[in-house]
Amino acid sequence: MNRQLLLLGVLLDGKMHGYKLNEYVEHTMGLYTDLKKPTVYYVLEKLEKDGYVQQKTEREGKRPERRVYQITDEGRTYFLGLLRQHLSGYERTYYGDDIGIAFMDQLSKGEVRQLLTQKQEKTLALLQQFREVPDHGGNWRYLIEHNIAHLDADITWLNSILDELNNVED
Repeated sequence: MNRQLLLLGVLLDGKMHGYKLNEYVEHTMGLYTDLKKPTVYYVLEKLEKDGYVQQKTEREGKRPERRVYQITDEGRTYFLGLLRQHLSGYERTYYGDDIGIAFMDQLSKGEVRQLLTQKQEKTLALLQQFREVPDHGGNWRYLIEHNIAHLDADITWLNSILDELNNVED
């Protein structure tokens, strides 16, 4: 559903060929989604099959033909329904990293400190990336602020664990 919402939302601005759509997702939304090129095409095929997107083949000058995608009226209605569902609902986040935390007592405290310090550095680097994102205008700032808030919370959480581990002997 998230992927459908994302692609339909991008197509609201107008028709777009697959390469440009993938480029937009990768470069403009790369920090916000893990959507990969093969998945983009898979989701577009499903949206087309369901009547939410139309695909046409177009040629520009002497360039090869390419598929161009456009949202349909049914797609706009579906998009608005998905949007309402996403804005009113809550989807709990599951952190894959938490599984490792559950079993970190299987390693020495020193190694755990070293590994969590690496995690902390990577989290700080990602936080810095979000802080350096140029202003996209509109509602994009809320997306950026949301990610920064979560990363700040992760840093605070990691600091508390590292502080605790630093006060415990190996």
